[in-house]
Amino acid sequence: MELMKSENIVQDRQPQPQEEEEIMQQEEEEEQRFHVLAVDDSVIDRKLLEKLLKASSYQVTCVESGEKALEYLGLLHHSSPASSSSSQHHHQETQGHKVNLIMTDFSMPGTSGYDLLKRIKGSSWKDVPVVVMSSENVPSRISMCLEGGAEEFMLKPLQLSDLHKIQAHLLKSLPHS
Repeated sequence: MELMKSENIVQDRQPQPQEEEEIMQQEEEEEQRFHVLAVDDSVIDRKLLEKLLKASSYQVTCVESGEKALEYLGLLHHSSPASSSSSQHHHQETQGHKVNLIMTDFSMPGTSGYDLLKRIKGSSWKDVPVVVMSSENVPSRISMCLEGGAEEFMLKPLQLSDLHKIQAHLLKSLPHS
């Protein structure tokens, strides 16, 4: 009887091929998750956005200002504004952040969402889709952002159904192999 018990223990310790496969799949999915940089000065809006994005299985990094977003992306220059694009590209590599989408509030103190959009579109991050959000439905503001390079303009408060609109933009951000 003791022998049978020890055999069961040995059997339990042997890794199951199916389990190993599931673990590998989970690791691959983690690497393939889309990374969204969420920028909003409102704590409530930022937390809501984070919750919605995580519910949709996105990896999320939240920052509270345009300046923090520029810093995260390696675009915050303390030197002269005549920095070269190769310098900006170097910052992207040294930061090591992979970002598939940037979602930013329009109205923020300091660097506004529109200012952030313009800085991103004029940098090595120009191919990363940017979605601008606002609680105010101002047609001229919407047009300005879309003409400035925003992929989408969304009205707050966002809902889970709004995130389906960004899926196509995320897919465009994937490297083509």
